[in-house]
Amino acid sequence: MNESNLEKEMSKVDNTLGEELVKEVLQSGVDLRSYSKEVEKSLVDIENASVNDYIKQSEAITSLHQQIVSSDQILERLEGMLCAFQADLGNICQEILSLQELSVSLNQRLKNKQTIRSNLSQFVDDMIVSEAVISHILDTPVSEKEFLEQLYVLDHKICFVKEQSFREAKSCTDVLQILNNLKIKAITKIREYCLKKIHSCRKAMTNYQIPQNALLKNKFFYQFLMTHDREVAREIQTEYMDTMSKVYFSYFKEYLHRLTKLHFEEMPDKDDLMGCEDTGAKSRSSIFTHKHSLKNRSTVFSIGDRENLLTMELESPLIVPHVAVKSDIRYSVESLFRSHQFALVDNACREYLFITEVFMANHNTAQEFFTIVLGKTFSLMIKHIEDQFQNSYDTIALFVCLHIIYRYRLLAHKRAVPTLDFYWETIVKIIWPRFDYVFQLHIQSIRQCDTSKLTNFDTRPHYITRRYAEFSASIMIINDTFPDERVSILLGSLQNEVENLILKMASLFHNPKEQLIFIINNYDMILEILIQRKKEDSKESENIKQQLTKRIQDFVEELLCPHFGAMIAFVKDCESYIDKNDLDALKRQESNVTDLIKSFNSGWRKALEEISREVMNCFTNFKNGNNIQQSALTQIIQYYHRFSKIVSQSPFKNNPTRSELINIHQLMVEVKKYKTNF
Repeated sequence: MNESNLEKEMSKVDNTLGEELVKEVLQSGVDLRSYSKEVEKSLVDIENASVNDYIKQSEAITSLHQQIVSSDQILERLEGMLCAFQADLGNICQEILSLQELSVSLNQRLKNKQTIRSNLSQFVDDMIVSEAVISHILDTPVSEKEFLEQLYVLDHKICFVKEQSFREAKSCTDVLQILNNLKIKAITKIREYCLKKIHSCRKAMTNYQIPQNALLKNKFFYQFLMTHDREVAREIQTEYMDTMSKVYFSYFKEYLHRLTKLHFEEMPDKDDLMGCEDTGAKSRSSIFTHKHSLKNRSTVFSIGDRENLLTMELESPLIVPHVAVKSDIRYSVESLFRSHQFALVDNACREYLFITEVFMANHNTAQEFFTIVLGKTFSLMIKHIEDQFQNSYDTIALFVCLHIIYRYRLLAHKRAVPTLDFYWETIVKIIWPRFDYVFQLHIQSIRQCDTSKLTNFDTRPHYITRRYAEFSASIMIINDTFPDERVSILLGSLQNEVENLILKMASLFHNPKEQLIFIINNYDMILEILIQRKKEDSKESENIKQQLTKRIQDFVEELLCPHFGAMIAFVKDCESYIDKNDLDALKRQESNVTDLIKSFNSGWRKALEEISREVMNCFTNFKNGNNIQQSALTQIIQYYHRFSKIVSQSPFKNNPTRSELINIHQLMVEVKKYKTNF
């Protein structure tokens, strides 16, 4: 609110108060003149009192005035000091800014000088050829560590001087000749050293891995040559490939030749098929032992210890021919195959990695170099395998060799060497058709087997069945690791033919019971061998189980018929009549109940003994015989229970002989006596 407005408001208040005061006075009847004089007198008194009061306080007012003047002077001086300080601060700030600019300038100049000094120092160091470089390059043998260290230095200086010469640095002319002379000397010494190491591989009985390790240790030599003299580098490269190609070819040619002499003297032939007759004239010693033994057909169909070639012996040490000859040890074809293939994969992987690292080759170039070095060796190995397996009739050996190849292919991939895939595929294309062909011969031999020519024939498991069981279990064990549907199809075809052959051989028995005994013994033997080989859950095992269960049920019926045939027929007929609600037919059976009860009561104990004895004499596997015996006895209890249930119903329940029925619990107690644990 401004001053004019304030005066207006005060005027309004005064007027209002005056009006009220006048109004009050008029109402009271007081004389205004006398009242005015009283008011005026009061104002004079108040004024005099105020003057007297001011006079009394004059000294204090004077002192206050002096204090105010003194304070004004102090504040004036303080203001002057602050203004001066402010001016000084302004000058100091300006000086700080100047110093800061100077500091930045000095710091930048220092950095520039340090950078120039560092660059100049590095330039001088890179340009100067020290006495150590000259002496070691000229006088130190290439194989020494000091030569390699100074070669790195020389390589750097040569590249540096070459780079500076493009920038027309005049100082390059001072050291260029010295560096050229040292480079020529280094190239000469490296060439001599590398050629010497390469040529040392050609000497007979030399471990070529030692020179290779020396070249690998000094792989910078080749890099130096590639940088400064490509002609010499190509010479070294060509000489190495030519030399190692001959070395590997000679090594594997000799190794294969020596291994060939370690074969068993006799190998399986076309007469060693599954369906061929076993004359028993040949030795029973295994052809897969270390002795000079004649062949035994049974070993052609079982894997034996050959599974170890795919597991613990897959990367075992190579066969040493002269040690084997000295110890008069012979080997199976798959053992020899594993040895020379492991030698190949080991050397090939090592060679590929050597070429990649020493010759600084990418994948395509390394593949090309690798083929030059080992191409002739691969051809040699392929030809040897073709000759080795073209007349082989050992199916399991062929299959083991196939899976050796599968595992070595994985081994090569683990070692980061994919260049052997073509070789593995070629070997598989050689072995698989032969394996398939010989497998088909086995199937054909079973199909064409003339059962009339089989000798020593009885109800025991047949040797052909045992051959099949051992053979199929062996193939399944091997195939599990790298499943092949083609193998499963072959196994299925073989199993069908063997089952047909078992039925054909069983038909040679005139007694149905003997036929069933023969079939059960053969199926049980097959299943037992498959389970022993941990193939219980295979499709083949399940099929055999079903066949065996069905035949056992049929045999139990045949076994019970001579002893309880009348009761069994009565039970089956009556149950059929009850289902049809044929009361007349049931009444016709009433006359048989008495004879059946008396016959059963008089002969059931003897029948149990005869059944138990017959079962245990019929089956070669006591465990299987015990199971069949229990099945037969269980079947007796079931038939008797059904018989008891039938005769307790109309029209048989009034038959007086029904009370002569023995208690079924008594029968069960007697049955338990025949339980045997195997």
